[in-house]
Amino acid sequence: MRRLKRNGMIVATLGVSLVALTGCGSNGNSATSPSPANTVNASQLVVGVDNGSPTFTDNFNPFAPGNRIGTSYIYEPLFFVNTINGKIDPWLATGYQWEGNKKLVLTIRSGVKWNDGTPFTAKDVAFTFDYLKQHPSLDWQGLWKVLQSVTTNGNQVVFTFNKPDVPAFYEIASTIIVPQHIWSKIAHPTKGLNSNPVGTGPYEVDTFTPYQYTLKRNPNYWQKGKVQVKKIVFPVLGNNQTAALNLSSGKWDWATLFLPNVKQTFVSKDPQYNQYWFPPGGIVALSLNLGKAPFNDVHFREALAYAINKTKIAQQAEDGYVATASQAGLVLPGQKQWLDSSLPNGGSYSYNLTKAKQILSQAGYHLNAQGQLVAPSGKSVSFSLEVPSGWSDWIQSAQIIQGNLKELGIQVNVSTPQYGSYSQSQAMGQYDAALTAYGGTATPFTSYDTLLNSKYTAPIGQNANADQERFNSAQTNQLLSSWRQATNQQIQLQDAYQIEKVMYQQLPVINLFYGATWSEFSSKKFVGWPSASNPYAPPAPYGQSPLMIMTHLRPQS
Repeated sequence: MRRLKRNGMIVATLGVSLVALTGCGSNGNSATSPSPANTVNASQLVVGVDNGSPTFTDNFNPFAPGNRIGTSYIYEPLFFVNTINGKIDPWLATGYQWEGNKKLVLTIRSGVKWNDGTPFTAKDVAFTFDYLKQHPSLDWQGLWKVLQSVTTNGNQVVFTFNKPDVPAFYEIASTIIVPQHIWSKIAHPTKGLNSNPVGTGPYEVDTFTPYQYTLKRNPNYWQKGKVQVKKIVFPVLGNNQTAALNLSSGKWDWATLFLPNVKQTFVSKDPQYNQYWFPPGGIVALSLNLGKAPFNDVHFREALAYAINKTKIAQQAEDGYVATASQAGLVLPGQKQWLDSSLPNGGSYSYNLTKAKQILSQAGYHLNAQGQLVAPSGKSVSFSLEVPSGWSDWIQSAQIIQGNLKELGIQVNVSTPQYGSYSQSQAMGQYDAALTAYGGTATPFTSYDTLLNSKYTAPIGQNANADQERFNSAQTNQLLSSWRQATNQQIQLQDAYQIEKVMYQQLPVINLFYGATWSEFSSKKFVGWPSASNPYAPPAPYGQSPLMIMTHLRPQS
């Protein structure tokens, strides 16, 4: 999941990548009663990530909204897909093979048990996908738009497609598997709370109160020799100030918080052990409504790309924790294997106000007597820039953009509607400009498809605004179609290079900076955390990352 600061809070990045970016974090509420004191225990990990409203509901239903973050430590996918670099590790499946581009065969791991002792089999996998078909609201990745059938053959599961969709492998790989012997009896999957969840994961529910719950090691876990944290404690997250104090004082071992001056507020409190890693997890961009003038003028968009001081935005609005984003649409450096080396400066536009003015002048724009930029049509240029209310870092980013474009004679009015109105105006094409986010998935195809494919339709239940900027290119649609059908990586790479040129030259959106995955952790009890030098998983205590992280942590010697 990819997180961005929102008024000091941690929430999911919003935009076209909600497939990979499910949210959790502090919403400013605090529990009315104090959490139980956390005594130092070298065998347990205390994680500050799960928020009450203001207290916990005993909900570990993997299909229900508002379930506990600990659910992610209980259920497992077929493969662990590292969204930082795209690396695929076998998990409940040991391997896969394409037979043509419409049949995918997965080999299912033997010797795995559910935490109630029942053997896990290929039939559980087939059941899970058929269950998504029976309950379309659960199929939020839209798999049954392309799947024809899912069948078993011994320890293999065969996915037959009704049309080629090779990138759908990533959605199949990351789908969590549920036990047939439990869920075949549940007719309404999103209604029950599932307080006693049965999964194959490394942990199972231990204790639960409205203010704190714990998970204990699953004695039947197929990788139990690798799981050395005996217990995980999830206290109510509380408000931002309390959460920051719990982290910096050592009461918590792991959290996902935005902390101003993290070296001073966290690392310095215990410099031998306190660490952080904020890897890029998505792209924050200026989205323009290309159905309106002057946004439909590529010269105007190019001028804006040079006129916006992205470095200033990253330094001031994001406290210098993040880097400016490549216009290629890749989350770097993790996706550098996809980057076309022929793109200038890694596909980035550096701040150059003089060049921006030159581009506008050559395209027929001029300043009137009042210093306003006038388009070739004779109309002065002004527009509204929308940012959701309360998203303080984005609001500050928008204000910097406002000041930058004023230097070009452009009046930008920053608007801060509630999120619902912000989202609807984009979906309906009623906006001028907006800050949006995309990316954070293992393959850049997903980002490009939702961002550029004029024929894209979002899956049921997905709130992403596909093609919200109204980009329409038959050539780009064809490149995406070619990539979708290709099992050959070299063909995929060739298509990616061409799409990156579209991103760089036509600027369907103007990329600003990378949204960070906030993560702070202490090595006082456990070592083996992911890092920039060993990015085996995103460092987040939510989503599927903990499944990999908990097999790497080991006691501090």
